[in-house]
Amino acid sequence: MSVSRRRFLGVAACAVSGVFAAARSPGQSDRRTAVRTALDSSSAGSSCALVDLESDCALPESFAGFERGLVAASAAFEHATAGKIPFARLILVPGAVLRSARTAQTLRDLADDGATVVYESGAAYADSESVTNEQRLLARCFGLRVDAPIDVWRPNRGAAFAPYVHYTWPSSVMIRDFSRVMPVASQHRTFATLGELPVAGCIRIGAGEFIFLGSTLGPHLWSGDQEARTLLEAFVRFPQSA
Repeated sequence: MSVSRRRFLGVAACAVSGVFAAARSPGQSDRRTAVRTALDSSSAGSSCALVDLESDCALPESFAGFERGLVAASAAFEHATAGKIPFARLILVPGAVLRSARTAQTLRDLADDGATVVYESGAAYADSESVTNEQRLLARCFGLRVDAPIDVWRPNRGAAFAPYVHYTWPSSVMIRDFSRVMPVASQHRTFATLGELPVAGCIRIGAGEFIFLGSTLGPHLWSGDQEARTLLEAFVRFPQSA
């Protein structure tokens, strides 16, 4: 890839001033229902799960950024890994590369049960085989079609894109993107664009939602970007007000 994770993080950090300082196994429907009931009926239950896909997380700094953003927002959350993702009203999966069919099906089941799953793709920073595999699993499990990664700073389709991603939902913000994006097919419900290119989409899955972010948000959260924090806080509020 022409843009490394290290270079991307370094540029993002320099662009802002200052850095601000359970269990579910895929499978039985009755077990998922029991977990949901326990969380909904207990005031101690977390309404947000932050998932570290470990070896399938292409951007560990993005996971760290989401973690820092949630702490800054005083949002209650619990940590989870791919093998043990609990039901929560909001499930955040940062910097991920969808390589495992089991993980994809787990996220599908959680959305079907009523969770809002926010999947931030890190596939643009992975190898071409990983990109192809993620595209296949997104299409198969969520009916979501995404295109190949695009370099933001290079001319594409005859024109260079503006370096800002404009989000219209769940909050209207502008967040700079320094490197690569995964475009979303325009026939989906999209809510963020880079120039005229859709880079985020939302799919209704059963009682919940699957939200795909094709432009990385976590590194901006790590560096303290206020617009990124506003967007994350809007995602935190969204499932509880829906």
